[in-house]
Amino acid sequence: MAFDGIVLSRVVEALNKRIATGRISKIYTISQNELLMNVRAHNKNQKLLVSIHPMYARVQLTDLNYPTPDSPNALTMLMRKHMDGAFIADIEQVGLDRILKLTLKGRNDFKDEVTYYAYIEIMGKYSNFILTYENNKIIECLKRVSPSESSRILQPGIIYEYPPLLEKKNPFVDFYTPTDQLVKTYAGFGKDLANEITHRMHLGMMFDTIMNDIKESDKLYIVHHNNKDYYHVLPLTNLSEDYEVYDLFEGLDVFYDKRDQKDRIKQQTNDLSRFIRNEYTKNVNKLKKLEMTLFDSQNSDDLRIKGDLLYASLHLIKKGMKEVTVDNYYDGTKMTIPLDERYDGKTNANRYYNKYQKAKNSLKVLQEQIDLTKEEINYFDRMMTLIENADYYDAMEMKEELENLGYLKKKMSKSIRKKKKHPHYQTLKTKDDVLFYVGKNNIQNDYVTFKKAKKTDYWFHVKDMPGSHVIVHSDNLDEYTIRLAAGVAAYYSKGKDSSSVPVNYTQVKTLKKPGGNKPGLVLLGHYKTIYIDPDSSVLKELEKVEER
Repeated sequence: MAFDGIVLSRVVEALNKRIATGRISKIYTISQNELLMNVRAHNKNQKLLVSIHPMYARVQLTDLNYPTPDSPNALTMLMRKHMDGAFIADIEQVGLDRILKLTLKGRNDFKDEVTYYAYIEIMGKYSNFILTYENNKIIECLKRVSPSESSRILQPGIIYEYPPLLEKKNPFVDFYTPTDQLVKTYAGFGKDLANEITHRMHLGMMFDTIMNDIKESDKLYIVHHNNKDYYHVLPLTNLSEDYEVYDLFEGLDVFYDKRDQKDRIKQQTNDLSRFIRNEYTKNVNKLKKLEMTLFDSQNSDDLRIKGDLLYASLHLIKKGMKEVTVDNYYDGTKMTIPLDERYDGKTNANRYYNKYQKAKNSLKVLQEQIDLTKEEINYFDRMMTLIENADYYDAMEMKEELENLGYLKKKMSKSIRKKKKHPHYQTLKTKDDVLFYVGKNNIQNDYVTFKKAKKTDYWFHVKDMPGSHVIVHSDNLDEYTIRLAAGVAAYYSKGKDSSSVPVNYTQVKTLKKPGGNKPGLVLLGHYKTIYIDPDSSVLKELEKVEER
């Protein structure tokens, strides 16, 4: 586990420097696994994030903007009742285990000073946030645990006790001996850290020197290895010599941001991504069936021929016959024609004519259905691409779009809709102070292209595949800006994992919006095309101005 006891020890030290004695002013339950607290400390507002996600559990200060519910739920109201206005009197780690204890000083309904404890357990799927009175009687848990689930019960009214703690050595105090197995011997060690320390000692470094480097670290090092990211408070050189270094909490923001967003989108939009994929798959299967039916209809002349031959051979047919073999005067061969034994020859012939006429009449309808189904496939293909790069606000707008188009049942109240002045598009700035407006869904794409952009601005979009509209707020582009804008358009597209992706660009005044179509589509006039290799590093050359 990346967030091991050693990482928590560095987090605790940083929290003590930043928010000890701070006052909690607001609490939000931003998902079923996350609490966000505003803390006023040292004349500065800071945000304390507590996550008990099974995969991403942690506690940290964050600079990210998290979406907060419009109205608090019952759990949030209870937490606010006891913690709002309380001061953080102490922040401590239980040994080197992944348990953080906050001592809070607040006041009850009678304005008497009271003490509360908040225990944050970072233990994978058993992670939890527990608020207790001074006598450790549990007030509430973010995740209740009943007797049927575990012998360790976590419910309101129960006395809180630590989970079973293993007796291990303190690596900052106890010396290393060659027989020591690091994870089993020392408290706070995860597998990643143990592998790194073993690697460094093989290179000749001393155990106490490495531990001293950890103790002095206030950084987070992120390493990309075998298509997976790892982090710790010292570089994991056993995985790679290439790493990115951040301040501790900034690094945690960088590492967990996208991971948390995907989980939050799934929770708060009722698994929108799965709905979009299912609609796409449903229409792909529907298209296959329609095309098979069209093929059969286009080859329906065989039905007419059978009707003609039956009429020419009525003297050979009697009721009760299941088939008849007749001369095929079209090609001079014999043909065996199945019959409905309930009818005579004339009725059987008419049945073949009716089937032929029905197939012939269905050609136009089938082609219309095929065209509509292809439009649906293209639409949900665009939606699948856009949801991959969506944050919470982008996803909520996509959900609203699906509601407006009738794919989903509307649940958002009118009062909430009226609060929105415009979509939450993204604004980026180049080193030359040129602004890029990036649409992250169909609604945003329409807005930045046809409402936000000036006629002389430039529009960028990948050719013949779904992606974001990128507007460059300038009427004069140099090669650097063109390649940068094309890189952004390619990265936020279905071709982000391809190479040499074609990107079209033109001035906004040459674009037209097709009437009666779904949002996000444009008609191009004159345009140019540039080929670009998508790379996430293009975003590092741009400053994020605001997320609207």
